[in-house]
Amino acid sequence: MLSIIKKIGLGPIVLLTLYLIDPFNFGFAFGYLIFIYFFLSGKAILPLLDKDIVFITLFTAVYAVYYSFNPISGSQFIFIYLLFPPTFYLLGKLISNKINNFENIYKILLLIATIYSLIALISVLLNIYNVGFYQVNRDVSMIWSHDPMNATGMAAYLFANMCLPGIILFSFKKNKHSENLILILIYALSLIAVLRLGSRTQLGITLITLFVSIFYFLAKQSIVKKAISLIMLTVFTILSISYISINSKSDIFSAYADRMDSKKYGAGTAGGRTERWTKSIENLIDKPLGWDVTEFGYSHNLWLDAARVGTVICFILLVWFSIRSTINVYKVTKNKILPLRLKNLTLIYFIAFYLQFFVEPILDGSIQLFVFYCLFQGIINESLTLSEEKK
Repeated sequence: MLSIIKKIGLGPIVLLTLYLIDPFNFGFAFGYLIFIYFFLSGKAILPLLDKDIVFITLFTAVYAVYYSFNPISGSQFIFIYLLFPPTFYLLGKLISNKINNFENIYKILLLIATIYSLIALISVLLNIYNVGFYQVNRDVSMIWSHDPMNATGMAAYLFANMCLPGIILFSFKKNKHSENLILILIYALSLIAVLRLGSRTQLGITLITLFVSIFYFLAKQSIVKKAISLIMLTVFTILSISYISINSKSDIFSAYADRMDSKKYGAGTAGGRTERWTKSIENLIDKPLGWDVTEFGYSHNLWLDAARVGTVICFILLVWFSIRSTINVYKVTKNKILPLRLKNLTLIYFIAFYLQFFVEPILDGSIQLFVFYCLFQGIINESLTLSEEKK
């Protein structure tokens, strides 16, 4: 890791780390410093520019302008929306370009995701230690503040950790025993935190990404190995269903009890989101210039919430960027030069990001997650460019 950090440069790594851990809620200051770092770089950033940075910049510029008409979260966010997504996309490209080693790119992605989750994980575990697991209120305060953070927003920081079973599946044999133990420990602690927060989205992410990894793993095996793996998977599934008993009334599932029983906010309505999605889609046609959040609350969807604030223009720009991102991830999975575990990690991180994006008000409540996504896209897009150069 020290050699990787040396290649990237201590300055960008320190600024990125401080932004991710957000000390005393001043992380945005380090985001500005990263922007200044690129601004002072001048012509050095020209090789990093591509079509995706154009779409990201157009989207953030339009969104920031419309948000400025009614900055309900504070004027500070005008500049955060405008500058951070394109800046961190360029930072991702810079990181890949400087490392120029695909195995090390895999490692730096894991490291960044761990740092991103660290403060939220510590905050929830400390809350469990001090107050106990069973609590009426799902919300938890960050260690920097005494003000409770929404449980959904807190859980969003743990999304990448919930992908670890699928990641370990691909890299177990290649990792050292100590590395596997660390990853398993991080996942176990993150799962405890997710259960405390009562996040259904995070449990969905861990199950879906694991299954995607299994099938992606099987697709790369010979026919004989596929048959053996499928038999083992079937036996394991049957034994799990037959012998593992889950008591939904136990304290560990207490945060889920009322929400699962609720007809209005149960799993069948995606936690009450389907009604909001329907109204938002109708508003795309009836109110293309956006609508007020007081009408029915957040849309709980990245693209629809972008349309609510930034008009249908932002919706179209973001959809187009999302399509381009999906194509790039597909290219990664089909690339013959990139290592298999990097391709798997890219695929399941991408799925985990989008599972969050489809069900949460990201730009309003978890802008750090969207900024992280832009960083992630920058890393994998530059990896594709490097792989083409090495053909």
